[in-house]
Amino acid sequence: MNREVFFETIARYIQARESVYQDIKDKSNITEHLITSTLATVLFGLLYGMVMGTYAGGIQIFYDAIKIPLLLLVAVYVSLPTFFVLNGILGGELSFRQMAALFAVSITAMATLLISFLPVTLFFMFTTPERTFSSYAFTVLLNVFFFTISGFTAVAYLLQGFNRLHGENKKWIPAMVIGTGVLAFVGTQLAWVLRPYFHLSLDFIAPPSGNFYIALFGLIARLLFGG
Repeated sequence: MNREVFFETIARYIQARESVYQDIKDKSNITEHLITSTLATVLFGLLYGMVMGTYAGGIQIFYDAIKIPLLLLVAVYVSLPTFFVLNGILGGELSFRQMAALFAVSITAMATLLISFLPVTLFFMFTTPERTFSSYAFTVLLNVFFFTISGFTAVAYLLQGFNRLHGENKKWIPAMVIGTGVLAFVGTQLAWVLRPYFHLSLDFIAPPSGNFYIALFGLIARLLFGG
């Protein structure tokens, strides 16, 4: 696949979703969608991870460039079997390949939105060069916000895709609700496991402890109330 075709396909995922859903519904170009989506997610995740790593600098740039694509892809494919089995049990009609393609395209939409936030992330990093706790906390919360918005975009893409592919059959809705919860918890816990992102560490990941939600609330409380 040449570069022009690659970026045209990514643009199609964003601007011509109905045609992509129709491809998946017709089981057309499934392999091409899986390959293109995976490559795009790796590339965009790598770029965003490199920018995240520049806050700490050094080896952290390389580490974050690996962590973000890993986070996106592992979270999706760990959750995919849950969606597929629930969808089948509750009356959905998608094959595993169709669902995998829909998931892959949806996570590419998330990665693409993350890339669109890159200038904002860089702006705040360059305009707050001091490395105080306040700037660290702001950087963490800013990126949590960007990932949350991008994650909701992926879920919206999935929701629209499920609706388009199933047509009048609405039995997939409970599977979508449960599966989305699984995806959210897997994604946030995996993000926590893969830390740190914004401070320099020679270890690729920190020793396991706590969880994402406790750490996030603790960071906000410390930022607001000190301590």
